[in-house]
Amino acid sequence: MKTPLLALALVIGFALPASAQNNPPTLSANGAGAETAAPDIAIITLGVLSRARTARAALDANNTDMDKVVQAVRAEAIADKDIATTGFSISPVYSQPPRPDPGQQQAEPKIVAYQVSNQVRIVVRDLENTGTVLDQAVTAGANQAGSIDFEIEDRQALSDKAIAAAIADATRKAELMADAAGVRLVRVLNVNANEGGGAGPLFRREAMVASAPAVPVMGGELSVSANASISWEIAPR
Repeated sequence: MKTPLLALALVIGFALPASAQNNPPTLSANGAGAETAAPDIAIITLGVLSRARTARAALDANNTDMDKVVQAVRAEAIADKDIATTGFSISPVYSQPPRPDPGQQQAEPKIVAYQVSNQVRIVVRDLENTGTVLDQAVTAGANQAGSIDFEIEDRQALSDKAIAAAIADATRKAELMADAAGVRLVRVLNVNANEGGGAGPLFRREAMVASAPAVPVMGGELSVSANASISWEIAPR
């Protein structure tokens, strides 16, 4: 049986659009976004280093001083959940024998003491109190400076805004390219967006968060960046 030409034409006519839909012409654009905000928490790392002739004596001295540090920090309205041990070590301290004369054997180093190091991580949720917490901790016996990091507790909200800004930037660029090329954006085929990097300090707005005589500390601002890549199906205008 012969297939009528009209029926064959209809079959081909319906097949061509389906093939075109499987591989439509596309346009892709990349975007970037960033959001900044003032930090709302400070993370302090500090410690106590003690030395004595025996390991027991060094440990006892360290325990005493560290307890004073913790009590001083608690007195500044720091909750126990925001105080955590991050490092602890006991190690011998060796003598440094003098350099031997030519022909003589180098003397073996001897243990002359032991030292104990205990480090804690303190989260300060009232930034204006950061300098005071540092000052009181050192006064109580902290003698190892670690670091001060400023963070945003609700980081996800800042990340979401940065991703939304990156998507908006990619869309703006796609609309610009489509207009210049004489085509129109039909529909989104693919979206890929993610946070582009960690929050880092921007010292554009350095507000003093501790007044004398406490340690002066500046929080500045934090920035979160994001990237987005979007593909659109396009069609002639």
